[in-house]
Amino acid sequence: MDLNDLFFGNALDASSRLNDLEQFRDYLDGFLKREKVYFREEAHPDLEHEFLPLFSATFPPILHSSLVVSSVMLIELELRAFAEALRQHLGLPLSMSELQGSLLERFREYAGALAGLDLQFGGDQWADVVGIFEIRNCLVHNYGSFDRFSRRSVIEDFIRRHSVPTVQDDIIKVDDSTSAKVLQVASGFFDTIYEAALCRFPGRHNWPPLTSR
Repeated sequence: MDLNDLFFGNALDASSRLNDLEQFRDYLDGFLKREKVYFREEAHPDLEHEFLPLFSATFPPILHSSLVVSSVMLIELELRAFAEALRQHLGLPLSMSELQGSLLERFREYAGALAGLDLQFGGDQWADVVGIFEIRNCLVHNYGSFDRFSRRSVIEDFIRRHSVPTVQDDIIKVDDSTSAKVLQVASGFFDTIYEAALCRFPGRHNWPPLTSR
């Protein structure tokens, strides 16, 4: 199999699934705005108006947190498939799971040191990817609380760079700006790893696809 074709196809698939999440976010944003208008202007004054504060305070953060979790899960799935493709087609002696460290650390070593990809993470890009993983971890494993969360400083550095998510009483507050930033980081990360793959395995495709020969 031509590895240029393989990784180009995988890049298109990853981009398509990320685009699905972006479209869902756009739909979600419109839905939440419509619901706020409904509760404010059309809801039954006795039965439903009392739910507006509850809706505004709880429902949007839950939905945008789900987008953060889904985006990081997509990256995880993509990295495992990416590494497995390298192992199979290059005949590498180890699988990525045999290396030490976090998934991101193992991927960087596997794709870079073992498979020979020139992974060019610019500026704070790598730190941003680590940051969104830790935001996900804090949301899922520590209920969004900084209390006793060992990687708190990673998230705080991310917040200093991007001003999202906000933190109130040591609790992460995820909103539409946070989910938008996470999707942006994921998109840039996919561009970087697939650009590196198509440089490593040259052919008729480059990444992004607008630069294809």
